[in-house]
Amino acid sequence: MSTVTISEKSKTAAATAKPRLILTHGEKGGVGKTTVARLVADFLASRDASFRAFDAEGPTGQLLRFHSAQTSAVEVDKASAIAPVLDFLMDGTPKRLALVDLGARSGEDLKEWLYKGGALEEAEGGHLGITIVYVVGGAVDSVGHLKECFAALGNAVEYVIVKNLGVAAKFDVYDASNIRKDILAAGAKEITIPDLDGTVYQSVDKASVAFSAFCEGQGTEAGFTERRYCRTWLRECFVALDTVAPALL
Repeated sequence: MSTVTISEKSKTAAATAKPRLILTHGEKGGVGKTTVARLVADFLASRDASFRAFDAEGPTGQLLRFHSAQTSAVEVDKASAIAPVLDFLMDGTPKRLALVDLGARSGEDLKEWLYKGGALEEAEGGHLGITIVYVVGGAVDSVGHLKECFAALGNAVEYVIVKNLGVAAKFDVYDASNIRKDILAAGAKEITIPDLDGTVYQSVDKASVAFSAFCEGQGTEAGFTERRYCRTWLRECFVALDTVAPALL
């Protein structure tokens, strides 16, 4: 049985979409950026989307570890290393998707490589979609980092703001911030990702497989209960991601 049901609306969106660059982003450490990147990879796969993933954390990156078949290591500050991302997207084939797990980078650094690589120009011309999936944390630093990112990129990209309950129970600083008001006014979307039981998360980590693979018992000796906990959680995550599917497909 499939983990989720693919809606006809999502199929239509995927069929008509232009190439899209999806960047998971957030403050330095502890907000669950790579967990969200792994979720997005599973979500895209569940929609039968043609995508490749890239890990900007290098050959020891966690996205590369859990999605090794689809992921390559890249360095976004080097033209030779980042070339596979944009070359893959802009080869003339529509509907292509590239997911990049960025890690923590300044807004200006991100803008620079998007500009130098031609991604911003292609987006301005309507030939490429760019989505920043920003994983917000509970601390002030996270809000400051988001403000920096928005100041650098503005309306040149789309934004999906993710509240990850797996790492923070409250987001009071972000909720009361001016940047939240500004970015939502610019069209950003917000979703909340539920918490996954810690024991189950550790079992997935030990197995080094995708969440969806763990649910199906691939590469793990986890029992029925742990796999069903993960399946229920993944389904709830997919429901949240489905609300922002147009920014991902």
